Amino acid sequence: MREQEKTGEKDNKKRSMATGPGYFEVMILALLMSCLALYGYDQYFAQKIKVVDLKGYLRTQSALLATGELTKEQWQAGLDKVERILDKEAAAPNHIIVLQEIVLRNGDPINLK
Repeated sequence: MREQEKTGEKDNKKRSMATGPGYFEVMILALLMSCLALYGYDQYFAQKIKVVDLKGYLRTQSALLATGELTKEQWQAGLDKVERILDKEAAAPNHIIVLQEIVLRNGDPINLK
C-alpha cells in the first residue's frame, strides 16, 4: 500500500510538471510577443514622416546670393549638400519626406543647415 502511495505521488509530480507553463508564464510570453511585434512593425512597416523647410532654405540662400555673401559655386554646393541630406534621410523605404507647408504637425523636421 505504501509503495502505491509513493508511486501515486510521483505520478502526480510528473503530471504537474508536464502540464506546461502556468498563467504567469503565459502572460509574460504574450506580453513579450506583443512588444516584439510592435517593435518590428514600427521599424519595418510604419511610415515615418520627415519634414523639410525647403522654401525657407531657398529663400535664405537666395537672399545671401543677392547680397553677395554667397557665390554661385557656394550656392550650388549648398544645393548638392541638401540633396545628399535628403537622400540619406530617405534611405529607408518607410521614410517619407514632405514639405513643411503641407504637414500640419507631428512630422520629424530635417535640419538643412
